[in-house]
Amino acid sequence: MKRITIKDVAKEAGVSITTVSHALSGQGVMKQETRDRVMEIAKKMQYMPDWNGRNLKASETGTVGFFTLSIRGYYGILVDAMYEECRKNGYEMEVFITDSGDSLLRMLLSRRVDGAVILHSGFQKKHEKILQDSELPTVFLDRELQTRYVSSVVFDSYQTGRRAGEYLFSLGHRRLMLIRGEDIFDGIERQRGFEDFLQEQGYPLEQDYLLNGRFDRWTAYGEMRQFLERKLPLPDAIFAANDDSAFGCIKALMEAGYSVPEDVSVLGCDDIELSQWYVPALSTIYTHITDQGITAVKELTGLIQGNCSGRLRLIKGQMIERSSCRRAD
Repeated sequence: MKRITIKDVAKEAGVSITTVSHALSGQGVMKQETRDRVMEIAKKMQYMPDWNGRNLKASETGTVGFFTLSIRGYYGILVDAMYEECRKNGYEMEVFITDSGDSLLRMLLSRRVDGAVILHSGFQKKHEKILQDSELPTVFLDRELQTRYVSSVVFDSYQTGRRAGEYLFSLGHRRLMLIRGEDIFDGIERQRGFEDFLQEQGYPLEQDYLLNGRFDRWTAYGEMRQFLERKLPLPDAIFAANDDSAFGCIKALMEAGYSVPEDVSVLGCDDIELSQWYVPALSTIYTHITDQGITAVKELTGLIQGNCSGRLRLIKGQMIERSSCRRAD
């Protein structure tokens, strides 16, 4: 016989999981008739909180947590997608912003949420081990990790780096530049894929043509200006590890009197909204961040409800051709 879960009670009562949790625990503010009705339905369905279970079901909150360093800019799209998918599945979502892996772990172990989505470079191997032992349902967005209670839903940045190299090569470009991101999963993997492809083609990336943009527009702008001041041969094409870096690079090129794509092609990554309105419209690789958020929540709710074990889900990129790249003469 299938064990009745708090979600089953919420569905039968026509209320959220949070409302059921508060009604059964005597917490929260609600009409007494709502509390009584929820308790009656739970009794009728023979809902039995598992006080000794791995997820402390008596303490179900009806809430999932997103733990991260920042939700600025691009990551706001991710949060919106996850929030909407949580709502569809009867869960609330709380966002926890912290710069420390230690404090993140403390929040996770306090059991304030039924499960967690984590995008945080400060969460280290030592934290991963403790989290796995806690058996808290968790989905990572920035590393490939899978156990019984842990899944990863990551963008396939390695193949994206390779795809960027393939695309620029297909346009006839051979002297390529990379404006790399930060030393986090996506930045490392995009660089590795790009460099691996160039190495295989017999055109290894030269150190002078590797700039550190840190996924930041103004950092990329400054790096490109410094490169131009060195009077080295201009690259045929540039792959920027995200769109913001591409914008900074293009600004520096244009201020120096160069034209994009006539003098140099520029390819970004992410396909943020500004990319299609920028002049020139930015060719880029779409990272499907909305799909990543939706998939992460679906994966997490499956783990919470015991419908699946941890697994790895890869999100593939999509080439978006616009005006910032051209075929070599």
